[in-house]
Amino acid sequence: MSPELEDAPAAGEGAAEEKAPGSRRRVENVRRSVLIVEDDPAQRAMLVELISLWGYRTVAVGSAEEAEMLLEQAGALDVAVVDVFLPGESGVQLITRLRERFPESVLIGISAMSTAATARRCKGIGADLFIGKPLEPARLAEALQSQHQSWH
Repeated sequence: MSPELEDAPAAGEGAAEEKAPGSRRRVENVRRSVLIVEDDPAQRAMLVELISLWGYRTVAVGSAEEAEMLLEQAGALDVAVVDVFLPGESGVQLITRLRERFPESVLIGISAMSTAATARRCKGIGADLFIGKPLEPARLAEALQSQHQSWH
């Protein structure tokens, strides 16, 4: 697994004492890592800044091909935010492969073409959620906290 995609203790969350009587064990909170695949450099930078501020670990790339290279050695993927319409290999193809390889990951498709048809297409290929651009921070925050849902 790539070091950039490993889980790490959550910033600002610290550790919580286990509630069992007489127990001295500590339960460490873990923050999720988020892969961002966005071809627009300004949009990618905004996503990295916003998601990092919320305490997530981010890795950002500009293409599906870069994401594939990064994930070749990865044993796990927590969350991926993928632009559906990327130059070269499409985000649709990437989401399809990510769903096959990482069945429990949360996959979020994003696009400026935010139509009902695009949302249905994303769900049909295995995305858990679709969010239209411009992204609403509250909606993105909620999506990042979601769990994988099977649509099939």
